[in-house]
Amino acid sequence: MTNKVDNFTKRVTSLGLGVEVSEGIPREGFADPTGEFPSRDYFFGSSINKAARGEKVNKLYNGGGDHGVNIDLADQKPSEYPYNQITETQSGHSIEIDDTPGGERILIKHKSGSGVEFRSDGSVLFSSTNKKVEIVGGDNAVIIEGQADLVYNGNLNLKVTGDYNLDVGGNINVTTAGNKTEKILHNHTVEVVENQNTTVKGDRGAKVIGVNTETILSDNNILVKGTQKNYVEGDVELTSGNKLVTTAGLEWAASSLTTNISGLTVSVMGQTGTIGGEFIDHYGKAYSGPPGGSGLGGTTFYGTFIGKATEAITSDFANKAGEASWAKSAPAEAGTADGATKTRSPRYYPTKMPYVTIPTTAPMPVSPIIAAHLSTSNYGIRNVEVDKGDKLKLELLKTDDYADLFNYDPSIHEIRSKMRDPANRNNSTFTGYLVAEGKLSSKYRDARPKKVGRAISGKNNIRFGNTVLGNNPAENRSKRFKV
Repeated sequence: MTNKVDNFTKRVTSLGLGVEVSEGIPREGFADPTGEFPSRDYFFGSSINKAARGEKVNKLYNGGGDHGVNIDLADQKPSEYPYNQITETQSGHSIEIDDTPGGERILIKHKSGSGVEFRSDGSVLFSSTNKKVEIVGGDNAVIIEGQADLVYNGNLNLKVTGDYNLDVGGNINVTTAGNKTEKILHNHTVEVVENQNTTVKGDRGAKVIGVNTETILSDNNILVKGTQKNYVEGDVELTSGNKLVTTAGLEWAASSLTTNISGLTVSVMGQTGTIGGEFIDHYGKAYSGPPGGSGLGGTTFYGTFIGKATEAITSDFANKAGEASWAKSAPAEAGTADGATKTRSPRYYPTKMPYVTIPTTAPMPVSPIIAAHLSTSNYGIRNVEVDKGDKLKLELLKTDDYADLFNYDPSIHEIRSKMRDPANRNNSTFTGYLVAEGKLSSKYRDARPKKVGRAISGKNNIRFGNTVLGNNPAENRSKRFKV
């Protein structure tokens, strides 16, 4: 571009006035050698910036939001001329200082949409369409009086070389769609003032190299639906300050090279079985067999009787049969004695019958008594039933409710992902439970829009452009017309 100062007369002499005027400064007073100005947005109109006139509002990029996060930005009021002072560059950078009443703001905007905006209500919006780097050489303090939402759609790495202190006045809720790993190089202390509940829907394992100690100041209940096995390589001590009751519904077995059972009162009874061994000594006050028949009712003795029974072998001591357990059991012929001419008849002592002398608090362990003892007494077999029908398990896993698609409460995003599959949309168990929970609309099958209206105005004022505007590029000429 030329002007009338740089050798204008010389060029007119050599080229002619017509060439100089056509290739130099036009008579309108400005020149655009590249043909870029005015831009298409300003064809056939005022050259004053449209944002200054309120015909458009320059905004920073605020896309890329997240479901459930409301950035709560009100629409910016259009500027009023001449309150907005705008500087806009050829590439699209702009700086605005707007004093429009009710819409005062300061905007520094990059052509990409990045920038900073000070809004009329005092809010400050920072926007970056690419990377953001913030470096603080000293201390940094962030104080937020209201609610804060922080969303990272990628990875987040947080490194603290000093102490990390987290003080929360309310609840802490942590949800992870993947694994959680904690590595603590020193001690780990957890203090729970009130209740603590843990639900593990898979397996659970714990490894302790040192001593494991649990102190429980109240009751301790362990409910196991399957099999519980305890393997201890060393000693085991099980001590109770009050009662210790062990029962088994099918079989109870105890074995050791040395076994000791002792107590002030000991009861061992059963309908069948064996007590004793080849070298077992029995010490007791009395022995009784089941009632019925003569003698001891069918009780059989093996071996040698030591004590009063030896004195009753011969008739010389038959008069001492009263000292035996049951006089009637002595045979009529008690044997021969030196000088005896006949045998002596045994004496009958009904007060010595063992079934009369046994107190009622310890009845004979006959079959009816043993059966009642095992089924109804405090020392009988306890019926154990944990989570009948897997009701609790299924409630926790939710596999039946969600038709094996989820075993936990899914998020809205996860439900939408599953609903893309026609098979899942037609699964009445899955969709029915979602509708019942309020996570899926009952009209989800209705493909019609909520409201159907006219696509265009009903007035007869439809017009089509037929003249291409100015220097539109070829790829854009079908979009911009002068009516």
